[in-house]
Amino acid sequence: MFTVTDLKQLVYCPRLVFYAYCWPGVRVAPTAKMVLGREANDAAEAREHRRGLRAYGLREGRREFDLWLESASLNLCGKLDMLIITPGASGDELIPVDYKDSLPEAYRGQRIPAVVRHNWAVQLTAYAMLVEEAYGRPVRRGFVYYIPARRAREVVFDEALRQEVRDSLRRIAAMVAAEQQPPPTPHRRQCAACEYRRLCNDV
Repeated sequence: MFTVTDLKQLVYCPRLVFYAYCWPGVRVAPTAKMVLGREANDAAEAREHRRGLRAYGLREGRREFDLWLESASLNLCGKLDMLIITPGASGDELIPVDYKDSLPEAYRGQRIPAVVRHNWAVQLTAYAMLVEEAYGRPVRRGFVYYIPARRAREVVFDEALRQEVRDSLRRIAAMVAAEQQPPPTPHRRQCAACEYRRLCNDV
């Protein structure tokens, strides 16, 4: 079963997914950025228990944390940082939230990017599709919560994002079955901090 993180990585650089499944004996140490990110997520969750829902534009709702989700029909699983369940006009609204510690230096402080990174939007959409199957209710929107700024940005789950999730899962399945290394990301600046960089001889 593939993971929601695989979808995020596929958009970022498909080789990350290739190495994870086709070179399973390879182990890489987590980067300092990864370790700090996990610590930031843990701290954000601890604060979230005490914080209201104003960052999400909500007045009330209950929260579920570290929610494990899986779908046999999608062949997909993952652990969602937080699910908000808030009263709506036609019943409870389900709102998935994903914490992110990474934020460009230009946005440090109170500002956050106007648009959520595409790979993060795909990742959050995958969580939404898992929530829909688990709870039997449609999920219209979710939020990426920027830990450094303590602010959130909404993502609306349109059909284009949903189709990209389905297409990406098929792409991963085909890549793993063929065991064929994909080309590297065209955004080579990303390679500088990649834990798999030493395995790529052409970047």
